[in-house]
Amino acid sequence: MKTRNKTIAIAVILGTVGIAMVSQSAFAYHQEREQLEISQMTGIFNSNMKRIMHPLVGQEYHLQVVLREESQYENSTVKVGYGFNLMERVPNKLSADSEKPFMGFESKHSTSAGSDSKTIHTSEHKFPIIVNFTVSFEKPGVHQYSYFEHTIEPGNAGGSHGGGYHVVSEYSKAVGENGACKNTKLSLLAKHDFSTLVCVKPETSHELITRGWAPLPG
Repeated sequence: MKTRNKTIAIAVILGTVGIAMVSQSAFAYHQEREQLEISQMTGIFNSNMKRIMHPLVGQEYHLQVVLREESQYENSTVKVGYGFNLMERVPNKLSADSEKPFMGFESKHSTSAGSDSKTIHTSEHKFPIIVNFTVSFEKPGVHQYSYFEHTIEPGNAGGSHGGGYHVVSEYSKAVGENGACKNTKLSLLAKHDFSTLVCVKPETSHELITRGWAPLPG
C-alpha cells in the first residue's frame, strides 16, 4: 500500500513539474511571438524596441517601414520612405463672452519637419521586408507623418498611411521611457505648448482640456 501511495505521489509531482514546464514554455513562446510582431511593425521605436507614440525633442529614434505584400512587390524596385510635417496650431474659441470659450486647437498650416527614403530591390530580401531609418525631432508640437512605398518598376503599385505624433520637450516622472504612463489607469496628456507630457486621471484630463491647458486628442 505504501509503495502504491509513493508511486502516486511521484506521479503527481512529475505531473506538476510537467505542467510548470509547459506553462513556462508557453509564456516564453508568447513573449517571443510578441517581440517578433513588434519587430515587424511600421513605426517609431526607442533603443529597446519599445514603440513610441509621444517622441521627445532631440531624442534619436529608430523608424522602420515594413513591406508585407509579397504578391504586390515581388521582384520589384521599390522606393520606401517617410515624411513629417509640423502643424502650426492656434486656439479655437467660440467668443470672448462665452462661459467656456476654449474649444481646443485648430491647425493653420504645416512646414516640412524631415523626410527620407531608400530604394530597394525586393528580390534581394525575404518578406516581410523591414526598411530602417534614424529620426529625431527638432521642435515640439503635432507632427503629421506619412509612411509610403512606391514601386518604381515594374508597374505603378504602392501605398501609404499616415497619422500624427505629439512630440514633447520632456516627460513627467509618471511617464516611462516608452512614452506611456507607468500607471495604466492614468491617461496621457500633452500640455498645449507641448513642453511636457503628463499622466492624469481621466476626469482631470477632461478638465484640463476644457480649460485650455491641453489640446484635444488627435
